[in-house]
Amino acid sequence: MSDQSAAQIQSALQRGDAAAAEQLCRRALAARPRDAALQLLLGQLLRRRGAGEEALAALRKAVQADPRLAAAWRELAIAALQTGQLDEADTASAEMRRLQPADAGGAFLRGHVLGLRHRFDESEREFAPLRQAAGMAQARLGLVADALARGDALAAGFHARRLVEWLPDQAAAWDALGQAAAAAQDWHAAAAALRRASELAPQDLAIWQRRAAVLDAWRQGGAEPVAVHEQLVRLQPGSLAALQQLGLARIGAHQTAAAVATFRQVLAQSPRDALARWVLFHTPALPCFESEAQRAQWLADWERGLAGFEHEDLDAATAGRLLGSVPDFALAYQDGAHVALHRRHAAVVRRLLDAATGAAIADLPPRPIRRARRRIGLVSSCLHQHSVTRAWGEALLALPRERLELCVFHTGSGDDAMVQRFRARADHYQAGGGSFADWSARLRAAELDVLIFLDLGLDVVNQCLAALRHAPVQVATWAHPVTSGAAAIDYFLSADAAEPAHAQQHYSEILQRLPRLGGCFARPGPVAAAPRAPGPVRLACLQNLYKLYPAHDALFGRILAQAPGTTLQFLTAATQEQAAGFARRLHASLGEYGVDPARVQVCTALPAAEYLQAVEQADLLLDTLGFSGGITTLDALWRDKPWLTLPGECMRGRQSYAMLRALELDALIADSAEDYIARAVALAGAPEQLHALGRTIAERKHVLFEDSGVCAALADFLCQVQPPAVTAHD
Repeated sequence: MSDQSAAQIQSALQRGDAAAAEQLCRRALAARPRDAALQLLLGQLLRRRGAGEEALAALRKAVQADPRLAAAWRELAIAALQTGQLDEADTASAEMRRLQPADAGGAFLRGHVLGLRHRFDESEREFAPLRQAAGMAQARLGLVADALARGDALAAGFHARRLVEWLPDQAAAWDALGQAAAAAQDWHAAAAALRRASELAPQDLAIWQRRAAVLDAWRQGGAEPVAVHEQLVRLQPGSLAALQQLGLARIGAHQTAAAVATFRQVLAQSPRDALARWVLFHTPALPCFESEAQRAQWLADWERGLAGFEHEDLDAATAGRLLGSVPDFALAYQDGAHVALHRRHAAVVRRLLDAATGAAIADLPPRPIRRARRRIGLVSSCLHQHSVTRAWGEALLALPRERLELCVFHTGSGDDAMVQRFRARADHYQAGGGSFADWSARLRAAELDVLIFLDLGLDVVNQCLAALRHAPVQVATWAHPVTSGAAAIDYFLSADAAEPAHAQQHYSEILQRLPRLGGCFARPGPVAAAPRAPGPVRLACLQNLYKLYPAHDALFGRILAQAPGTTLQFLTAATQEQAAGFARRLHASLGEYGVDPARVQVCTALPAAEYLQAVEQADLLLDTLGFSGGITTLDALWRDKPWLTLPGECMRGRQSYAMLRALELDALIADSAEDYIARAVALAGAPEQLHALGRTIAERKHVLFEDSGVCAALADFLCQVQPPAVTAHD
């Protein structure tokens, strides 16, 4: 480069006129095209204005003209990085390091490139000598951000882990590690890292927000999300959005009374807030209610609340927040089938979906199924060890591979031995996070013939997916034994032995009865029976609070009053708050019958071993009315425990009945509330009869398990079913 050209270019740069400097470079290069310094300068100018490919061309000419020009190799490596040319960045940075082995900046750049190449040991050898250099930690934080921007979670995690080693007491390092782990969808590690970051920087709003986002993506309930959102409310006083998220976190932790109070706060600040109105009509403060009058009022409020959304037009963001908040869950536990209400709710969900997506996702058009080996989709948020997979896992895993291709879409976050079994059986398996739109796209890309929604009613993502047609035939199951109400769900797979004769009227779908109990239940492991502790006859009820209606209190009170030597234990799986509310209601009723509340114990959620020990110590198990036990009944019968039931109107109230009928144990089936009380009292006063019933159960219980006929019936249905006629639902 001539002195005159250099001076002119330098003057333009000092004026901040990069365009003029570039023009001068080009003029000079027209006369001296092999001038390496000019090509280097042109490459730098082009790179800085974003002309990546032109910059690469100029810098390649620079190193060709002078292969020993280290600055040109450096610029070429940077330009190659910026344009995603990792092979060239690797070559250029290696040559730069060969020419300048002692240059710290070159070591940093080379380490950056090697990290993106996932040659992590080589990369760390470049970074290790720089650890104490001024500004190095901050620069390496930038590499985490760069890797995240490239979508390279592995490289981001590599740099972040080293930063945590370098700076174990710095929130920024842990924050970076949390972001990298979240990008890899390693939610456990992300939550742990961001937990530490928030401890080190308790006032850093952005860190707390990222921590909340990770817990939400991980779909974690419990105390931690509540604590995080409580802090976010403190950090954002007056923020309506923060208060809304706290309310949702409290619902996820089953802190229903606190959640209701929170959303009432939201309404006090914004009386027309759509999310608060939506959540409040779905959510009873106490799942079991304080009285029958309150339960009746809640149902009236539910219908009134839903009506408010049937014609309300909402913007896309608001509609999306509603859809992601709460499923239609509590209605399933009220008396009766409520098919009309479920239909209306499903229609509102569809309206909200259209609002949230701009009606961009339409129902797939109907088509006959002609594929010889049918492609079956399975959507579930509960593929881990859960009552859902206890009910359906074996039958689904037994689907014959030669006849049915299985595509599993796991919308939950659990990963255990049961999930691994589904992953192994599936011809195609997808899991992880994602929005409704993401999951919808995955379902449609699979080109399914039949789509099974395993557990509708338990999860908001699946509730949204079920509002649209993604396959010619769509099916719900008795894993959550309540109609979906959704027009896009064609069939409901249920248990023949648990359904009454007139059961079709309980469903918006076409009822498909699988044989007997409708499931192929794996035999539980051997029972290590603990010696029965001495004492009076122990009664127990194993049901969640949603099933314990206020009307039941009189039954329990009368049984205890007429069987004065007995005790009654409730294993509710409830939170402390909810269990205390139930206990207050129950104790008030017991007083009417002269029963000492000390004879009754209300337990919160127990560890599995303690729960099973409590079941072992019980002499007679009392079913709930209206919504009976299912898997809980099955487990108790496996342990030879007599279970007294009164069958209800709908399938959900007749599961225990079906099992006892299969065992030919009519002595444990009542035909009225009065009969239920009389049988309970009689059995409580006849320990030998209870022992005899236990022996009979032990002899016969095996008929409840490993029903291969259900597996065959399910496979036959999936191989033969076609889209129903339009009028079939009418």
